[in-house]
Amino acid sequence: MLKYLIFIIGLAPSFGAAEDFPSLGSSRTTCDSLWIERNQILNVAGYCFETALGQAIFENGDCTPGMPALPEAALNRIARLEQAEERRYCEVNTTQTRLTVNGRYGPLRFGIGGKTLGRWLGALQSLDVFPEITGRARQCTVTGLAADGDNFLALRSGPDTRYPQIGQMVNGERVFSTSACMGRWCFADLVQNGSRTEPRNGWFHVRWCQP
Repeated sequence: MLKYLIFIIGLAPSFGAAEDFPSLGSSRTTCDSLWIERNQILNVAGYCFETALGQAIFENGDCTPGMPALPEAALNRIARLEQAEERRYCEVNTTQTRLTVNGRYGPLRFGIGGKTLGRWLGALQSLDVFPEITGRARQCTVTGLAADGDNFLALRSGPDTRYPQIGQMVNGERVFSTSACMGRWCFADLVQNGSRTEPRNGWFHVRWCQP
């Protein structure tokens, strides 16, 4: 369906290089994970999905009717994903409303009954592992960081020190989360510093964040 996209030329870039697109954090590549990753590129560009599956997984609220202009990096990424799908003879049923892929830390469910994907602005574009949104509000205060050490609590793209740092917090900042924790790692949604509260996303270790 999307193969003609690779022939579009002279397109104005609407977002950055291919590295900006988030990965699923899946433990192995499947037809479902390839389908989600390919269509997430279109979602970031503002594409309006028409299939039941596309509308269930991606947020159409701020989409723009018609085919979005895609930069060369996006077209190349789509072409590589389509080739991978062809090698696996993929045929995803787009009349369904949910997909499940195997994540590094358990199943990741997308669509009705699972998570939906927005346009992933800001720091969320760097995440390797999607957080499981629970709706249960948690909060804690960063404390115990040594002045003679790093003096900050790292926010990482996944729940382990092996994942890259994408942000940081300091002593006294209040962290708010509505996402599930994985072991001793939790996901930050908002961070309060004094009277200012701002979105700051990433995984942090709870050892240095106390209720």
